[in-house]
Amino acid sequence: MAGEPVLYLQLRMFYVHKGAEKLFEDLPVGHGVRLAESVSGDSSFAHATAFCHAVERAAGVEAPPRARALRTICLELERIYNHLGDMGAICNDVAFATANMHGMRLKERALRLNELLTGSRLLRGMACLGGVRYDFEAAHLDEVAQWLRWLKPEFEAFVELIRESSGTRDRLETTGVLKPEVARDLGVVGLAGRASGQDRDLRRDFPHAFYDQVRFTVPVFTEGDVQRRLAVRREEIYQSMGILEQVIGKLPEGPVRTVVGELPPGRTALGYVEGWRGEIFYWVRTAPGNRLARCKIKDPSLQNWPALTEAILGNIIPDFPAVNKSFNLSYSGTDR
Repeated sequence: MAGEPVLYLQLRMFYVHKGAEKLFEDLPVGHGVRLAESVSGDSSFAHATAFCHAVERAAGVEAPPRARALRTICLELERIYNHLGDMGAICNDVAFATANMHGMRLKERALRLNELLTGSRLLRGMACLGGVRYDFEAAHLDEVAQWLRWLKPEFEAFVELIRESSGTRDRLETTGVLKPEVARDLGVVGLAGRASGQDRDLRRDFPHAFYDQVRFTVPVFTEGDVQRRLAVRREEIYQSMGILEQVIGKLPEGPVRTVVGELPPGRTALGYVEGWRGEIFYWVRTAPGNRLARCKIKDPSLQNWPALTEAILGNIIPDFPAVNKSFNLSYSGTDR
């Protein structure tokens, strides 16, 4: 660096290596769900669901319709609470502390709803092989509906607070630009990719869980700056609220779990989920004794880190926190 402009950014990763992929080989396959939850803590339900999806496909079974619907509810709740926190944190990195406090307030209400529904603020312990561990009773669904009615005007006020701040807009627009052609060449995925013109979303393109039963729009922008990465989060929250309402309205009756018997050895399968940060993949190969011979994990952060080095070039050092937070990549998810 020479003065304020950033001339070069070198990433030095892989200092938190946990050996998670190898640990899957030493566990009974059913215990792998809890291990998957720990790969990236803010995406614990998405990772666990992607793992379950892979194992279920290897076993030749499918989660019941109600279980798939409940998985969708949890995936969208995970998306909402993370996006709310990130929107506030991005504002905080350009000294708009009031917006950050409102973002944290809305996120806290979402986390409390998670705990009410599943017993965990981060939705841990909900996913299981063959479906979900707990059913939602009518009272739980009413709580979700009431929370959505509360959240809509509160979120709109939060969005308007940010929109009216010309200083915040000045700091975020044209800052940390990731050009669409660079995003394409790097294979950037998820919200960062959609802010740079990459129109991809597994929920729409390869529907899993209950996503083939709901209608929603995938927000895509081409400017690729911090403002648009915030805008993707904003628009996805609106879409998530609509998805939740549709799922609750169409929630099928029936069991929430299918028994997954002993896995046949020598099978391979791919499980996937569009997590809040981007696409998550689990590839498994089964072994004798109801265990895995191999489990390969792909968190979206793994392929998105190089995008940060491109987006920060030419910006000034004080803008780095906002650019970094606009990607909000997972060290733990990268270094499995």
